[in-house]
Amino acid sequence: MHRKNLLILFTISLVLLVLGCGPRIMVPPAIDLTAYEPVGIINFACNAEGKLDRYITQRFIEDMTKDQKLIKIIELGKEEDVLNAVNRITLNPEVFKEIAQKYNVNSIITGELNISGVRPKINIAPGLSGIGAEAEVEATLVAHMLESVDGATIWTGSSRSKRTVGNVSFWSGGHFSFDAEDPEASYGDLAQELIHNATKDFRVTWHR
Repeated sequence: MHRKNLLILFTISLVLLVLGCGPRIMVPPAIDLTAYEPVGIINFACNAEGKLDRYITQRFIEDMTKDQKLIKIIELGKEEDVLNAVNRITLNPEVFKEIAQKYNVNSIITGELNISGVRPKINIAPGLSGIGAEAEVEATLVAHMLESVDGATIWTGSSRSKRTVGNVSFWSGGHFSFDAEDPEASYGDLAQELIHNATKDFRVTWHR
């Protein structure tokens, strides 16, 4: 009886092993960017001063085209400059159509990075040899892709993260900024997590 039980367990284990090592199936991205190119992208808005918004935008472009190469991406610049170019004040479906016509794009991506819950961490080296300013922050990234024909939303993605970032400046009134000479070292982990989760629909996935 004992030997029979061992044989059953061995058979089950062998089946599970075979299934686990079976071929993987590639599932194409949920959003095929070739259907919407050229894709225009407006610099993501951010409620914090500094270069974090520009850095997030660039990383977003890199991630969304990681599995979809040779996609035509047109960087449109800051929202304020784009609106000025079409003599408008705010974004709405009609304005998106005008922007698309001016820049000759078939879709437009916009995004917003919201930083909240900022908790400063001041690190003072022994002997006052140096002072480092860090902060624990909560960040939310929301992005949208809109059609140029009618300004309708094609896709939306979002993600949230809580991380410690470096090179943060604080001043009275609760204001803060992210001014890093090395963005990758200062807030690269935060950007990677936010963008990776938000852009999953543009990437290939694998299933057994």
